[in-house]
Amino acid sequence: MLLLRGLCRGLHIAGAFGGFGTFLLAATLLRGQKLPGLKRLAWISLGVALLGGAGWFLLQTADFASAQSFSDVTAAIPIVARDTRFGILLLARAGALILATLIFQFGWNRVATLIALGTVAAESWLGHGGAMSGTIGNILLATSIGHLLAAATWLGTLPALYIALKRLPEASAQTVARAYSPIGMACVAVLVITASIQFLLLIGRPAALFTSAYGLTASAKILLLAALVALAARNRTRLTPNLPATHAQLLHSVHMEIMLGIAVFLAAGLILQLEPPTMAAMGMG
Repeated sequence: MLLLRGLCRGLHIAGAFGGFGTFLLAATLLRGQKLPGLKRLAWISLGVALLGGAGWFLLQTADFASAQSFSDVTAAIPIVARDTRFGILLLARAGALILATLIFQFGWNRVATLIALGTVAAESWLGHGGAMSGTIGNILLATSIGHLLAAATWLGTLPALYIALKRLPEASAQTVARAYSPIGMACVAVLVITASIQFLLLIGRPAALFTSAYGLTASAKILLLAALVALAARNRTRLTPNLPATHAQLLHSVHMEIMLGIAVFLAAGLILQLEPPTMAAMGMG
């Protein structure tokens, strides 16, 4: 049940970030470009976010209620939706994503981006930082917001970037690729810094990466991110500077990044359902 809940949460995050990334790229690097496929991508992202969110909501409700049957879950739904931070935030974010997607269809890209930005940041209040008080809780909350915004700005924009590189005229595609490259690397820097802080506060020691479910999941996420960083570095140093000769290779590389990014989101959804080693140690004390 925990694994399924984590995977649903990961799908929800992937869809929400994909919507935000689509709106952001349309409002910035693709501004003024009438690019077929972006509006459809926004609807797909919304569908993934809502489907994953619905599964997460039902499974989390079952966990809250210690449900033994589906009727127990349905009886608990109004209570969770009305009286828990989880229910209120998740439903509010779902509504905001629907609104942002509708606004995007009318071409109000910046407004849609700002609304979706709020949904990305709000995810932090459903994580470990949002559940903790005091200095450590505040630090975790701040680093979580930075981590999520960087991930959404980089990984969330990759599907829209792929469409742009595939469908824009050659000269425009080159311009977008060259403008995108430094943004991606800046996001990588933020991810590394915030992940390092989270490692110190939630995992504490390297050995915990191999002795707990949280640590093992974190190890998988680290390896996936390392592969993503390697691809991004290759794009920046070898493929993008040599466009248009490397156009097909760049498309393939971005496609690989998208696949790895989905795996990262699923790992993130799972890890957020697990107890960090440092918190487990405090509970034992």
